[in-house]
Amino acid sequence: MKHSAHSFIRALLLALAAIALASCTRNIAYATEESAGGAQPRVAMMSRKSAGIVPTGPALANSVQADAMEAELDGGAFQQNDNAVANGSGADTPQERKLIRNGNITLEVQNLSAAETAAERWAKEFGGYIASSSTSPKNAYFTVRIPSSNFDAAMETAGTFGTVKNRGVYTEDVSEQFYDTKTRLETRKVLRDKLNSYLRQATNMQDILKIERELNSVQSEIESMEGRLKRLNDQIDFSTISISFVLPYATTDQGFEFPEVSESIRRFFACLVAFYGGYIAVICYAVICGIGVIAALAFFYWLLLGKIGLLRILFEKIRK
Repeated sequence: MKHSAHSFIRALLLALAAIALASCTRNIAYATEESAGGAQPRVAMMSRKSAGIVPTGPALANSVQADAMEAELDGGAFQQNDNAVANGSGADTPQERKLIRNGNITLEVQNLSAAETAAERWAKEFGGYIASSSTSPKNAYFTVRIPSSNFDAAMETAGTFGTVKNRGVYTEDVSEQFYDTKTRLETRKVLRDKLNSYLRQATNMQDILKIERELNSVQSEIESMEGRLKRLNDQIDFSTISISFVLPYATTDQGFEFPEVSESIRRFFACLVAFYGGYIAVICYAVICGIGVIAALAFFYWLLLGKIGLLRILFEKIRK
């Protein structure tokens, strides 16, 4: 009897231990699954890609969104690396700032024609070109594009054309904007390649239309970023120098210019006649309009308070 009771207790304890062990194992598996929950769809997606299976319907939208997020995360790493290079904190890469440099200078010269010829020769000497120009009898304006590597030397040499009246140099650091645009462009190209691979394998017309819409949107962003990057590169590689040539007071290319006294006298009398003509016109308007106003006031006075006196008669009746 005792032996049977001991056997029963031993079997009961073993059963309880087995249940507790199974419960612990299940909890550990559940916790592991929860911690890896974000990675499971991605692993499943990678397995489908490696097997050549194209997701459809909602799975396709989730896959495209996941690819976009993955490209952004990869681009974040690229951007951090580029920022480290720009800040000079890279281990093996030197500091590389992206700078836009612009300058302007105003010069007083004795002859505009000679200064214009010298400016054209100066621009070619430093590997640049004249982007725009405008001239008048007494001044000239040039916008010159010069390779950034020659900017300092070009600005220093430009002062030899004449007497410097004003000089300025402006530098803009566009490193962050440049590297950010470059990184976003790389991530969008990665996403475009993935969408193209989806499009080649898709068989469902609805999925094909969805992929093409997303692909067109990504391609539009790529073209916009490429254009922005091209403009930045152009501004970084070529600096802009604005040059203004002015002649001394009362001079032209032919020499000193005497003031035209007769022209000044003509302008004086023209202004005098215009002033008094306007004054007389104002008086005429006042007289003509004043006569009409006075006549109207006299008529209403005669009608209401004068000989007829309609208001006066009305007041007398009210008093009675």
